[in-house]
Amino acid sequence: MVTGASAQYVTSPVARKRWRGRSIVSLLLFVLATILTPAAVVGHWGHTTITDTEAYLETVGPLAENPEVQAAIGAVVTDAVIQQVDAQSLVGGFLTELLPNDTLAEALTGPLSSGVNQVIAGAVQRFMTSDAFQTAWYALNTAAQRSLIAALEGDPEGVVQIKRPDVVLDISSLLEVIQKALVDQGIDVAAKVKVPEIDRQIVVMSSPAFDQLRTIWAFTNPLLSFILFIVALLFTLSVLLATRRARTTVAVGAVVFIIGVVLQLSLSWAEGQFQNAFAGTIFEAASIAFFQTFLSFLIEGLLSMMLLGVILVIVGWFAGRTDSALRTRAALVRGYADMASRLPEWAAAVGRPMRDYAPFVRWGLLFLWVIAVFTAAGFRFESTLGWTVLFLGLLTIAEILMYAPDDRALEIRQS
Repeated sequence: MVTGASAQYVTSPVARKRWRGRSIVSLLLFVLATILTPAAVVGHWGHTTITDTEAYLETVGPLAENPEVQAAIGAVVTDAVIQQVDAQSLVGGFLTELLPNDTLAEALTGPLSSGVNQVIAGAVQRFMTSDAFQTAWYALNTAAQRSLIAALEGDPEGVVQIKRPDVVLDISSLLEVIQKALVDQGIDVAAKVKVPEIDRQIVVMSSPAFDQLRTIWAFTNPLLSFILFIVALLFTLSVLLATRRARTTVAVGAVVFIIGVVLQLSLSWAEGQFQNAFAGTIFEAASIAFFQTFLSFLIEGLLSMMLLGVILVIVGWFAGRTDSALRTRAALVRGYADMASRLPEWAAAVGRPMRDYAPFVRWGLLFLWVIAVFTAAGFRFESTLGWTVLFLGLLTIAEILMYAPDDRALEIRQS
């Protein structure tokens, strides 16, 4: 018969193999989730912002009121009309015939032609700040969103066009609406204006990059609606299978936070590249506003991601075996017990079943929090923070109820 240390020696190899196998699976799930996280975050943003017409318009619609965007589009039309009108030649010729003094005619030509140009610029500016421009802007972006989805699916037609080496957005329809508005304001020559092709097309990205994006889209589109939840599930399984769950939770939080920071830095670099592509053009100032607005949801998602990382690190530390964590837990328990001692008698009846199934209550609340963050919160920073506060509040209430004085339990222990 084997007893004591010998028995432990006999059984421990089996236990070690079992735990070693779980640790390997946990590590593999952790690595897989880490690899998928960047693509999942960007893919979720793309699916939510681009494929949903309503969400897309909600994102880019406010740009119609952006001064930089209004100024850039207005400048294109204004310059084209002014070049077509050639106010200086028109006014100069008129004054030469009207005035016998050529010197006087030349002196008046500059101020009068400048006045004509200002009238044109003023008419364009009035339209840019009108409701009609916002309507035209929404119509253009509705067409752009649908055209972009068609291009990703291999049918590049409409306002988003592939003109190698670039992918461009054709804003001709918007410019035509502005020209018509100028004619309605009495500037008939605007109807004859032909805006140069280079000013009618905005470069969105290079065609090789778009080809790569289209390939990624073909493989990932079916999963994009729930890919974030898949990554969260992989991380959760990694923690559950780990031999040291607290430490693994800290590792998950650290990885999530670091990936969020790296993606945020990548966006800063991409913004610089995007801005450089429009350097020296009419759309230089507008490109910054467009980039920041278009990626606002992704930026907010990265902030939520970093918040989640910090929360997971704190949770992992709190559940660990360090002296600071043990002292913190002990202090909380004393606080819970103190608050529970002041509860009415009915609280014990509520707290008793919760105490009996305490692990299920805690894990159930945690599971509901994860579901809420990745679904109801929409991966938005404020919503994520709100659901986190709600989760902590419910967990605190549950813990206090579990410590409610239970005379029945006391009688059982005494007997």
